[in-house]
Amino acid sequence: MKGETGYELPATSSSALILPNQAAYLTPSLKNDLSAHSDPAKVASILTADGYAKDANGFYAKNGTEIKFSIEDPTAYSDYYADCQLISNELQAEGIDATVDGVQASQWYSDSASGNFQSIIHWGNGGSSPYVQYQNWLDYTQSAPIGSSANSDYGRYDSPAAQADLTKLATTNPANKAALMAATVALENLVSTQVPVAPLLYGADWDEYSTAHFTGFVTPQNPYADPSPGDPQLPLILKHLKKV
Repeated sequence: MKGETGYELPATSSSALILPNQAAYLTPSLKNDLSAHSDPAKVASILTADGYAKDANGFYAKNGTEIKFSIEDPTAYSDYYADCQLISNELQAEGIDATVDGVQASQWYSDSASGNFQSIIHWGNGGSSPYVQYQNWLDYTQSAPIGSSANSDYGRYDSPAAQADLTKLATTNPANKAALMAATVALENLVSTQVPVAPLLYGADWDEYSTAHFTGFVTPQNPYADPSPGDPQLPLILKHLKKV
């Protein structure tokens, strides 16, 4: 991926699951349903079917209103800011007037919390369980009215169905795999069809460890937790360590 110099790959599923780590939760219908490449013909097919047509500016419009929005991101976050520019260029080439709104990091944090944006690039919470990122994006109890400060759900998405499934994930006995899977798949389909958030890429976590004295660390083969040194799951990792 150009904006991430190959370290972080484009998202392949509209479910917004972290893949391949959470592949066991992925419903087959959403596997590889996102392409890393543009598809102007598909964009044209979807928009023209809904009554849009390109205007004199070369952008899709309906009833005199163009599809137009800005993408906010701090200019100091150079990888995300490069992503913004790439997204803008690609969408404009496909007839959608998406522009880049580069701001100071302090304004970005303030705008995220207050809802003062049209669209914004933001990382997810990650974690080994799908509940962690879905709760961060979709839990309206952690949000707030526009203008007030939200802890998460910055887009102010308010869905009783999402709340019910989040509650199921939070309260269901972990041994009840079928119930957990049903609630997770429901959230996958909700994110895919309603798009309260749009997955862009699989973010990397940078960490290092030595097995000279202890084993049991998080590995690509056993991704049981987020291995970042500052992550709140660090005590869980410590419980997995065994002295050599």
